Amino acid sequence: MMSYGSVARQSGSRSGLSAFGRNRRGSIGITMALAMTVLLVAVGAAVDLAQVLRSREILQGALDQATIRAALTSGSGYADAGRTALVANLSDTGVADEGLRSSFVRNSDNSVSASATITVQMTFMSLVGKSETSVGVTARATPKTSTTAAAGTVCILLTSRNSQALLVNSGAVVNASDCEIHVQSSASGAAVFNAGTTINSKKICIKSASVIDNGGTHPNLEKGCSPASDPYAGTLPAVTVGACTYTSRNIEAATYTFEPGVHCGGVNFNNSRTVATFNPGLYVIKGGDWNVQGTLKGTGVTFYFADTSKFQFNSGAATYLTAPTSGTYAGILIYENPNNSGTYQWPWNDSPGHTLSGLIHLPSRQLTMNSGATASLDKVTVVADSLILNQATWNLAPDATAIPNGSSATITTTDGAFLSH
Repeated sequence: MMSYGSVARQSGSRSGLSAFGRNRRGSIGITMALAMTVLLVAVGAAVDLAQVLRSREILQGALDQATIRAALTSGSGYADAGRTALVANLSDTGVADEGLRSSFVRNSDNSVSASATITVQMTFMSLVGKSETSVGVTARATPKTSTTAAAGTVCILLTSRNSQALLVNSGAVVNASDCEIHVQSSASGAAVFNAGTTINSKKICIKSASVIDNGGTHPNLEKGCSPASDPYAGTLPAVTVGACTYTSRNIEAATYTFEPGVHCGGVNFNNSRTVATFNPGLYVIKGGDWNVQGTLKGTGVTFYFADTSKFQFNSGAATYLTAPTSGTYAGILIYENPNNSGTYQWPWNDSPGHTLSGLIHLPSRQLTMNSGATASLDKVTVVADSLILNQATWNLAPDATAIPNGSSATITTTDGAFLSH
């Protein structure tokens, strides 16, 4: 017979084992909770790190293009041009320019060295006291010299992705032995060459392997090649369009002088012999087309089209316009609102002659050189949606804004270090 004392001792042993089991389960629970916390912090850190790396990559690309713009801007305005381009490049990327700091310095070899930092907010790491970090990148751009540009220069870049981005009709002649023509379209029939045409260029680069070749002379055609990208997209100076300075004019006089400012409502040249002179500066065009005939002259001028307004160069219009050589708009002759969507016509009709110099950046426009148009010698870089040549003679040469084989400057970059706050 078991004594009461034995029973008591056995009961005490079971109670101790039960308490040990409970203590053990509690220890495992604490260990699991700690492990889950560490795991969540690790996952959160990985998410934040991915955001930081993405921000750095976007900042690097934005600074690269801004440094190119600064390198191409002569005079004291190069740093402002770079900063403006940097802000514009970041505006649609989803990366906030919080705490943005930048520096652009012209070097003795005419290159520009640049740096930029932004503050990136941390989501998960803020739980352990790390609420933000700074990301820094650097870049250096060296403008191509005119000698280098002549060795391989894109004077015409067509950004359309559709068929017939380049249409060369009978009677068209292009003399551009130092220039390349690049077409970004990969669509079927991206370019059309018709009989009775001549394009004497250094190269015609068509991204698509499919073109329609009905004859003509174009000996340096390359299909399926890699065209240049547009180094000016998102890098040109932003323009704040203020109140109208001038509104809706009809020009009857034999001579007329235009002044810089905001020109609204369009202009009609009613006298085919009018000689119009543009004084140096920025001309903002909005709210109406300019129907141009007669002769236009201007040195150190830039025309900015704030909407889908255009110059329509009519029969007999002769145009002699040169972009500024220094300042914010250095090298820019004609450009448009970068928010334009769709495709809009830009005709050049029966011009007896014109000489243009500078960048013409109209990526939403279909440029048409119509019957009788003749360019004495244009030193321009044309970026347009598409181009139609109809019985026109166009003599082209590269200028300082030309795009050598896809880039207007040599660019080198160095990733900056993380600078923790």
